[in-house]
Amino acid sequence: MSEEQVQDTVQENLDIKVENKPENADSGLLPEVMAKKATIKEQAAEIAELKAEKETRRQKKLSDDGKKDELIAELNSKVDNLTGENTRLSKYEDDEKTNLIASIASDEAEAETLSSESLSTLRLLKSKIASATPETTPSPTARGSVGNQPPPEDWTKMDERTRRRDWGNIIKNYKKN
Repeated sequence: MSEEQVQDTVQENLDIKVENKPENADSGLLPEVMAKKATIKEQAAEIAELKAEKETRRQKKLSDDGKKDELIAELNSKVDNLTGENTRLSKYEDDEKTNLIASIASDEAEAETLSSESLSTLRLLKSKIASATPETTPSPTARGSVGNQPPPEDWTKMDERTRRRDWGNIIKNYKKN
């Protein structure tokens, strides 16, 4: 199959026709969208496969034409690029693991145990700890209140004895307000 035919076939598969449907047919749209999504994924896989085949054919042609040095140089440059990217991503992963371990572990023994875990496991563990730990910061107090003092007891509902005993504080609270 020639390269143009492959591209035409792929292009035909990528053309997705949208049908006009009435608005009350929304319940049937989800399966249709999911089917089209699956089709798109299949087509993307086919495209990737065809690109890989095309690259293999090109490399074989270079090899057959006696341009092995060109092919070797090209492959070496790809290896160098991927090695650099791998190094960068490994460093990022190590830094992220170190930060997660430092935020999770309470002592050196725990840190040593956690260092063997994967990055995804550490992230999951941190999120579980964060969701299980209640928020320790106090809720903000109302404007004008002093600290976390409870509101004064309603003096009209106090018995006579308590009212007489706390009358000075009751007057003081009403003078503040």
